Amino acid sequence: MTQTTGGPGTGDYGPEVAGRPGSTGADYALDARERPGFHIGSHTLEMELSAAAVLLAAVGAVLIAWTGAHVIGGWMSLAGILVGLYAQLTSDTTYERIVNVCAIGLAAVAFAFHIHHGGLY
Repeated sequence: MTQTTGGPGTGDYGPEVAGRPGSTGADYALDARERPGFHIGSHTLEMELSAAAVLLAAVGAVLIAWTGAHVIGGWMSLAGILVGLYAQLTSDTTYERIVNVCAIGLAAVAFAFHIHHGGLY
């Protein structure tokens, strides 16, 4: 992807990774909040999407225990897969991507169980 701003964008390769102007590597390494890939609180939408994917996948997985709940569990698992895929598409950090892949995998396994128990309707 070509950037038109002339400098690196946000995410894993943002300006905070290259260091701050006028600072040395020693004081840059001391601030744990600005380590590469460690961006807690700076990607609220992406983190909310990841949390929604995990929540949908977890509820879908819990509903496997009740075979009569295959309809709601199947739809929730399918929603977890779709939200997880969109979260993966928009994720900025490696940590978000790891959470997204785990959520997608759990939702896919739960979806397969719900399809086995009776399908989506």
